Amino acid sequence: MSLAIDHVDMRVAALGAVERFYDAFAERLGFTEKRYSKVGFGGSSWEDGSPDDYNAVEYYARESGGPRLFFGVIEEIDAQPAKSRVAFAVPEEELEEWARVLPGMGAREIELGDPSYPAVFFTDPLGTRLEVCARRPAP
Repeated sequence: MSLAIDHVDMRVAALGAVERFYDAFAERLGFTEKRYSKVGFGGSSWEDGSPDDYNAVEYYARESGGPRLFFGVIEEIDAQPAKSRVAFAVPEEELEEWARVLPGMGAREIELGDPSYPAVFFTDPLGTRLEVCARRPAP
């Protein structure tokens, strides 16, 4: 059995405050499909939504022949920005471009990693911690 992540759900207090950011971020990462959902508090229920009736968005990766990786952003009353950090892998040669375009997407608190760890650290507009990184193979 190979180890893989199936999906990540992030909770935010106001989806409207971050949705444009995540639309741009997901597209740049290669998540090519956006779906709308209605999710009960704490994930107690889930059903399809529509662009006119939703409290969650899900961004799906390209078809790969297996289950599709996705990440979701769910509006939940009183959600606080995560103190953990979700990191997305990107090619190292793209990191400078990420650092350049993130402010225009609405990212905040943008910091570059040091030479031993090629990465860009940042937060979404509400303070959820994120990262794009290019982890090098072990020597």
